[in-house]
Amino acid sequence: MWMLAAALLRALLSRFVPLLPDETYYWEWSRQLSAGYFDHPPGVALLVAIGTGLFGNTALGVRAGPALAALLMHGAAVVSAWLLAGRGPQGLRAATRAAALVALIPVATLGLVLATPDALLFASAMLAVLGVERALASPVRSRQSLAWWTVAGLALGVAFVAKYTAVLLPMGLVIACLVHPALRRRLAEPGPWVASTIALALFAPVVRWNAMHDWVSFRFQLGHGFTPSTRGNPLSRELEMVGGQMGLASPILFVLMAAVVWCALRDGWRQRRDLTPTDPLVRRFALAVIAVVPLAFFAVSAWRRPVEANWPAMIYPGAMLLLAVHDRPWSLGPWWRRGQVLAAVLLGIVAVQAAWPILPLPPRKDPIARAHGWDTLAAAVDTHRQQLRQEAARVWVAADRYQDASELAFHLPGQPTVFALNLGGRPNQYDLWPKASDTIRPGDGLVVAFDASARGDSLAGVVGAWFASTQQGATTALRRGDGVITERRLWMYRQALALPRRP
Repeated sequence: MWMLAAALLRALLSRFVPLLPDETYYWEWSRQLSAGYFDHPPGVALLVAIGTGLFGNTALGVRAGPALAALLMHGAAVVSAWLLAGRGPQGLRAATRAAALVALIPVATLGLVLATPDALLFASAMLAVLGVERALASPVRSRQSLAWWTVAGLALGVAFVAKYTAVLLPMGLVIACLVHPALRRRLAEPGPWVASTIALALFAPVVRWNAMHDWVSFRFQLGHGFTPSTRGNPLSRELEMVGGQMGLASPILFVLMAAVVWCALRDGWRQRRDLTPTDPLVRRFALAVIAVVPLAFFAVSAWRRPVEANWPAMIYPGAMLLLAVHDRPWSLGPWWRRGQVLAAVLLGIVAVQAAWPILPLPPRKDPIARAHGWDTLAAAVDTHRQQLRQEAARVWVAADRYQDASELAFHLPGQPTVFALNLGGRPNQYDLWPKASDTIRPGDGLVVAFDASARGDSLAGVVGAWFASTQQGATTALRRGDGVITERRLWMYRQALALPRRP
């Protein structure tokens, strides 16, 4: 029931919420498949390509792959909880609780609506946790153990291909094995090394792609996470990170997960010298360390710069399983029921707000509003493009930001190539593809969308130097309902001259 309810909610939201700029950006990746990209490994591009291969270059196609990944993650969580708790009434209760947690926690339900790297990361990480837990439940050096380590290695390799933060999962497992005597024995069996070899083999094409592109993706992610920021102070950033996790998991359920993780660490450590490698307390200790390490890692990162709420999401596969199987009264009684109710209420409010705005949020501060208005802008761009086609054989379309370029590429008739000029924004994948300067030839025309601001007009003047004539076009408001989110001003350029080559 919980799985069906979560799938239906995701389907409804997918129907009513247009594609966000990040989703169309990843859709652009899927049209040029590669072993790596500027921002992430290729997992999300492959997932989107599977969906668009089935349903075409539509919103349904873009989100079909993540929807399948969400179902896989939900099923893996239920099976993992059932096996960890035991195949009796306790196992059934744990499986039901796991199904409820995945359905109610916003990061696992709302977050998996979108075509982002987190969809494949969550699914593969949960499968990896299932494999690890089953391997640890099997006798040391047994065939059963080796088989489950192989499953874990395959799932972990897919997680590596989904998002670089997947490395925190094996990092947590290694730390657990090094510090716990019962787990340390696992390092003497072949299973963990087989799993590591499989995972690294699946990740090897990503490493090779980075080596061929000056390690651009690795450098970007390291800088993205650790470059010092002047925004806020260390304490405020730490509090912001914790607050973000409470929002992703709902406050009561987050506190309950934190409590059961602490209990698993405490109980597993206190009895470490008396436990066998297959003891449930040992497995729960390993899951707790796997959950703690991502939070600790991003707590260090938050000391230097703000941490986005979804970055530490690797804490949840292990934490959710531990809460699902915990059998002490305080985790089963009133607070569990209150946590479910509060999570359901918050989930409902966010879901309704995503489909039909009910909260008095200014459109510019509503994160869902960023998905709206692009069809209107694309229609205006197409009108200007048709006007220029009366004078030039070839007319191209560009925007300054990669978000605008990808949304225009998705919404314009024929879904043509759209360039991101990146004159005023951060480097991104468009810098690695053929640029406007590589493609536009003398005599061609160009339509560009810039911010409707003095800065946007200044950048438009820079582009104007590349053409014989410049004409300011319409200013278009991107709206959600009656609210204006932002505005773009269109510019038409005629008779391309020699465009400067950008490095």
